[in-house]
Amino acid sequence: MGAGAARWSCARCKVSVGRLDGSTTPLPTTWSRTGASTFCLICSRALAGEAAMDSAPPACSRHERFLLRRDAVIRFEIGRTPLAPDRIIARACRTSPKKVASVRKALGDIPFHHPTAARGGV
Repeated sequence: MGAGAARWSCARCKVSVGRLDGSTTPLPTTWSRTGASTFCLICSRALAGEAAMDSAPPACSRHERFLLRRDAVIRFEIGRTPLAPDRIIARACRTSPKKVASVRKALGDIPFHHPTAARGGV
């Protein structure tokens, strides 16, 4: 979708972005569009977590709901930036790289960029 706008507003939190000169700009790369609505990255993450909560069985404990939300946000981030290292996704999701690795492994077919050691050395 190559359409641009002078300002983009998040349908959930109402934050808006645009160029100072008022010229048309494409949707920011960290934003998402669902139908006619646009969402900033923070709200997109929140919506992913809320969708998991909505699909949770009514008998779920508070801890189980926390785990569902956390895993949903991690899956969202992996889907958004599949080549990002686990530590970067973990920081964005406020969790551990080990947990991101376990969710990534469970997803299976999503590619992963393994960081390599710097060349040149000491």
